[in-house]
Amino acid sequence: MSSQRLLSFLVAVLLISACGKNRNVVLLLPDPDGHVGSVVVQNDLGSQTLAQAGTATRLSPKAAPSAPETLSPAEQEQLFGPAQRAMPSRPVKFILYFVSDSVQLTSESQALLPTVLASAAERKTQDIAVVGHSSKSGDEAYNMDLSRRRAETVRRLLVKSGLEPGIFEVTSHGSANPLILSASPHEPRNRRVEVTVR
Repeated sequence: MSSQRLLSFLVAVLLISACGKNRNVVLLLPDPDGHVGSVVVQNDLGSQTLAQAGTATRLSPKAAPSAPETLSPAEQEQLFGPAQRAMPSRPVKFILYFVSDSVQLTSESQALLPTVLASAAERKTQDIAVVGHSSKSGDEAYNMDLSRRRAETVRRLLVKSGLEPGIFEVTSHGSANPLILSASPHEPRNRRVEVTVR
């Protein structure tokens, strides 16, 4: 299970103590991308499986988990509203493409930079990942260097536009993680930098 999927799974399940009733409520929520997984809730007296978004089970020390039920929007808000609002926003990902064998952004990607900056400002982010990639054209040592230089170019452009230098995590993968599997070593969509604003 990937760390992103694991994080989404953990975020999808909220567990609280209902006020003064010595009971817990487990509510299943969809992942940020809308995917709904499932969770088995169990204690020494039995178990229940939640597999539909918005369903919940109640637990108490002397009973098995209750049959799945759909909580009303009002009850969801009462029990889970503050916790849901405290959850961090979903990361936003941007893909910037490059001219072949260069660190020059395509004109379309250059035009996307203001959107990246606006997203960072809106979130007041202190964490931006910048990951460089290359196509399979050329040897891998060259591709690693090129993908690193692409990532550094994007970081410099964002810093020049006003973002703090210390908020970036810059890495490069060379041609190891293609966006598009292609028989052509020159696939232009693999010449990219992925920017994730958290």
